[in-house]
Amino acid sequence: MHSSDHTDFFSRGFTHGGVFHADDIFSTAFLRILNPEIQIERGNTVPQSFNGIVFDIGGGQFDHHQKDSRIRTNGVPYAAFGLLWEQFGTRLFSEEDVRDFDAAFIQPLDRSDNTGEKI
Repeated sequence: MHSSDHTDFFSRGFTHGGVFHADDIFSTAFLRILNPEIQIERGNTVPQSFNGIVFDIGGGQFDHHQKDSRIRTNGVPYAAFGLLWEQFGTRLFSEEDVRDFDAAFIQPLDRSDNTGEKI
C-alpha cells in the first residue's frame, strides 16, 4: 500500500504491463467492485510518486513474486487476487463466505498462477 488515505488508495491502481493473467484480471475486477471509478494503470515499474493500490508488481503487500511470498497453511501459495481478497473480501461478504470463496475459487486460481497447473 502506497497511501494511508483509503480514498486515494482506492481511486488508483497499478499493476504490471505485458500479458494479463487470471489473477490480474480478477484483481482488477475486484478492485472495480470495491470502487467502480478506480483507474488502473499498467507498466513495468511502479512510479515512485504513485499514490494508490499496487498489485502483482513492486514487491509490496499485494505482489506475490518475492522469494518469501506467503503460502496458505494448506500449501497453496497466494497470488495477487488471493492477497487482495484476504485483505478486502470482508468489505463485501461475511468472514465465512470469504473463506468459502477463497477455498472454492481463489485458491485454484492462485495455484494455477504460481505453478502453471491447469484449473
